[in-house]
Amino acid sequence: MKTYRIPITLILLVTLCVTLIMPTTAAMAASPLDVLSQTMSSNSNNSSFNLLNVLIGMLLGNVLGKNNISSSPAINIKNLIPDPVNNTPSVSSDKGNALIATAKTYLGVPYVFGGESVTTGLDCSSFTQLVMKENGITLPRTAAEQYAIGTAVDKANLQIGDLVFFTTYKPGASHVGFYMGNNQFIHDSSVAKQVTISSLTDTYYTEHYIGARRYIN
Repeated sequence: MKTYRIPITLILLVTLCVTLIMPTTAAMAASPLDVLSQTMSSNSNNSSFNLLNVLIGMLLGNVLGKNNISSSPAINIKNLIPDPVNNTPSVSSDKGNALIATAKTYLGVPYVFGGESVTTGLDCSSFTQLVMKENGITLPRTAAEQYAIGTAVDKANLQIGDLVFFTTYKPGASHVGFYMGNNQFIHDSSVAKQVTISSLTDTYYTEHYIGARRYIN
């Protein structure tokens, strides 16, 4: 081993310098395993020198491996996260679905301002009061009174069965309907002159929307 002391020292120094200053692209041109294989095959008659080649190969592999990792493009976590859905969610529950099912049985019932009869006609708030009553929930008579109770709900968090309110012929809550999901609501409309289904995205209802209330868990 003494015979190779000086050459070994020189080789180690040269290897260290090359691996530190070699550009990443150049270093990656040759595989550490190829270098190790060539040096071992060319010196197969000298076991001491082979051991040195193994050490050099390991050093090259360690340095080149680090360079390869550092040169890899960083993964953008944001690219792994899907874009949020902008549509209003249609969260439902058994109670909410039951309310909508009941409300739909009154489709076509005529609108009458102040009306409280299914036969002669309902208005918006007597319609919601009746549907709620048939599902075991007691509400006051007018839209303003209904808006004054219940749990306030953000428009982005509407659930099926929530009541949506609008300001129409007077300030404050003066119109009301049941949210059905997918931006739709069912209500007794003075414009349609009957219980009908409309969209919250319609310009009129977007401009006159004032809030929502939840009465079910």
